[in-house]
Amino acid sequence: MAPAASCPHANGSRALLVLVSKLALIFTISIAVILCLCILLVRRVRAHDAARLLPTSTLDLLSVSSFSSLQELQRSHETFQHVFHVEFPLALFCFTCIYVLKQTFAIPGSALLNVFAGAVLPVSLAFPLVCTLTTCGASCCYLLSKNLASEEIVQSLSERLLPGQLLKLRRKIDEARTQGQLPFVLLFLRVFPFTPNWFLNMASSWLQVPLQLFAPSVALGLLPYNFITVNAGAMLSSLRSTRDLMDPRTMGVLVLLALGMLIPAMMKKKAKDRDAGCGTEHELDTANELTSNSSSSKKKAV
Repeated sequence: MAPAASCPHANGSRALLVLVSKLALIFTISIAVILCLCILLVRRVRAHDAARLLPTSTLDLLSVSSFSSLQELQRSHETFQHVFHVEFPLALFCFTCIYVLKQTFAIPGSALLNVFAGAVLPVSLAFPLVCTLTTCGASCCYLLSKNLASEEIVQSLSERLLPGQLLKLRRKIDEARTQGQLPFVLLFLRVFPFTPNWFLNMASSWLQVPLQLFAPSVALGLLPYNFITVNAGAMLSSLRSTRDLMDPRTMGVLVLLALGMLIPAMMKKKAKDRDAGCGTEHELDTANELTSNSSSSKKKAV
């Protein structure tokens, strides 16, 4: 009997091992491709500078750590601007790949990448680009979870990282779906500054949130956050730390915007309740009228 009881646990461990292996393979291949693209980019810029007798030593300072902190980004800012000026299409493609990879595998650091985009690109280009990449990366995470993971694995992972939150989110989603308020609730969750977006990306497919509703909620719900962080990149030199990006005032504005997303849902619910009340009153009036008519008929019959 003991071996039979341990079978579900063994199957779960085996499924988790298979999932980790698949994710590791996809991640390794993606990193290898991006690394090759970045090496090609640096070589092209170096060749361009050498042909014009420009110093190339600053390119040696670029590395993965250039995106590790705001200070590193500020130190490499001018070099990155030069790279984008010399090889704009390839540099933009490399940035796109890095951003989507980060979002797909729920790697922290979207704020710094948004600041980077605002620092090296015009805001008129950086803002729509970041919004598009955010949506694409979140959708890739959604699809990766849906096609490679299982509900048991997602639930187990959620319980380890955010105990009890998956069940609460499921109840909220089911309630909103029943009341026809799911789009508004999804927008609220995205705008609200304390929501773990990686958790929503990973769990949404297992909460029966369709991709055609998930993707627009990401694009629209993260507009304020993306706008704030991209605009901060345009003032990169004046930033002292990443805390400057989301100060208490900014957080308060995002909270108010998030609450504003629930206003249409509340109005819709109120209108629905009012219509239901009117319908009940109409049914009562009809029943009273029928009762009166029935009583009159009986009196006439007597």
